[in-house]
Amino acid sequence: MPYKKLTKEQMNAVEYDDNLLLTACPGSGKTKTLVSKLAYIIENKDRLLIGKRKVIALTYTNIAADTITERLMSYGISDKSVWVGTIHSFCLQWIIKPNINLVPRLSKGYVIIDEHEKEKLINDLKEKYDFGLYDNIITSLSINYQYEYLDKTSNHYKLVDEYHQYLRKNKYIDFELILNISYRLLNEYSGMCGSLAALIHHVLIDEYQDTSTIQYEILRFIIEKGKSKITLIGDQEQAIYTGLGAEIKNKEELIDYFKLERLEDMALTGCFRSSQRIIDFYKKYQDGGIDIQSKSLLKDFKSVVHIETTIDKSQLSNYIHEIIQSHLDSGLSEKEIVILCPSWFDVMQRSRELDILDKDYSIDGLVVSPIPKSNNNMWLDLVSLALTEPSIENYLKRKMLANTLSEHLKDCCIFDTVLGVKGILKAVNRLDVSVDQSIETWIEENVREFCSSLSINIDSNMLAMLNLNSLLESTRERINKYDMQYRASDLERFFGKSKGIKITTCHSTKGDEYDIVICTGLLEGKIPHWNDVYVGTQHANYVARRLLYVIGSRARKHLYMISERGHQTKKRVNYKITPQL
Repeated sequence: MPYKKLTKEQMNAVEYDDNLLLTACPGSGKTKTLVSKLAYIIENKDRLLIGKRKVIALTYTNIAADTITERLMSYGISDKSVWVGTIHSFCLQWIIKPNINLVPRLSKGYVIIDEHEKEKLINDLKEKYDFGLYDNIITSLSINYQYEYLDKTSNHYKLVDEYHQYLRKNKYIDFELILNISYRLLNEYSGMCGSLAALIHHVLIDEYQDTSTIQYEILRFIIEKGKSKITLIGDQEQAIYTGLGAEIKNKEELIDYFKLERLEDMALTGCFRSSQRIIDFYKKYQDGGIDIQSKSLLKDFKSVVHIETTIDKSQLSNYIHEIIQSHLDSGLSEKEIVILCPSWFDVMQRSRELDILDKDYSIDGLVVSPIPKSNNNMWLDLVSLALTEPSIENYLKRKMLANTLSEHLKDCCIFDTVLGVKGILKAVNRLDVSVDQSIETWIEENVREFCSSLSINIDSNMLAMLNLNSLLESTRERINKYDMQYRASDLERFFGKSKGIKITTCHSTKGDEYDIVICTGLLEGKIPHWNDVYVGTQHANYVARRLLYVIGSRARKHLYMISERGHQTKKRVNYKITPQL
């Protein structure tokens, strides 16, 4: 089992069988400890009297959930007592779907709006109501189902109102509405809270510092019943989503909020990732001032920590290329290098510029997929399966996708029970759809051929058709928006295993680690973002320090922090270097 190689600190956290607040500094083995704790609970489920109750692990992203699930499966653990996913997936699976008859809006079918489609819709509405493309409009509802903007005559109110009318008319819900609906159900039906508390033995929350107010409220309805244990794992120094509604609670606040009798406080203190030189750089952005010591084999490695402020943005990609090439020439692998950018727009630009350079390495940047990779459309699982070659290497991935697709089919009332993984994979492996055609046609033919092989009449199932039409429409819109000329034969490059030097956003890299980290756009207005700057100096300083802490702590060996010149505001004022840098 995985816990046999843990440190004493990690093992203490794994074996502790009560409410736990576990603070984990960067590189201290947080994910390994979380996976080991899940494994330990399952191995001791008889002693812990879990019975048919569930152990729930909540993560911030689907990628993190998949990583935990894959690690458990690699250890031979696929116990049905364990459920791993995001808070949104948890709400859908355990609150909304079992009580769908109590939600008139959803009872006749619904589709979760694709984030790309949502972005396009909001941008169109911004243009209609005379807002700038980068103006921040809050479309989420309050905990009491109210808009952020109360003046019905204002353009802010009109935009948000039209957005929600569009969702309702088209049977859409977004991720914020998943939380709102779940909160309302738990708030109005106290018996539901008791049932969930009786069902759930233990809730483990990864990156707890990123939990929002409404997410805390949903969890409170369950935990305060006193029947479920809770483990919160994270690091307040890495709280980079406070500007998006995340709320940080200390030990005393958590005890009071969840009505806990006790909450043990533990910490993982050593860093097994980075050199001490790297650690000494990023720990100066702490607020808590915790001393972090390297326990890595790289402890005394002569790391480069370079702050660059003289390069013009027109030469930025060439400069990055030189850094990359120098490390590749020294024998470093492509997969150990990451380029970080302030936004997805910057990621796309950097991906395009580096992709056209004369180079011998590959780029794993944001080349937009023609099919939106929303994890909540049932037919996306089928698309992913059809594009994932059956092999020993892909076995766990295909098994996970087949499991999810089977659950979706059951939710659509296509089958009374969950169809086995073997039956799903057998039907997928029989698919024989030509790739020499348009992507939309390829998707529809795969779905229909799959359904036909399982004797499913998809046309008579409203929810299955809603999901299919939504996937086709969002794919069509994305292809048109970016003027894509792809055919179905091009799809494998978007759904295969990522290769090459990673390019992503600073926020999205949390949880990752690389030998070389190259961060660009370290400019006030980008990091911290203008939205944070406008709130006030104290807030902007807090956000920037948290983000710089996360960026620096991703690196194992070398760190390059770049504040390129040449960026200007709409009023042609030059951007300044991030003050906190």
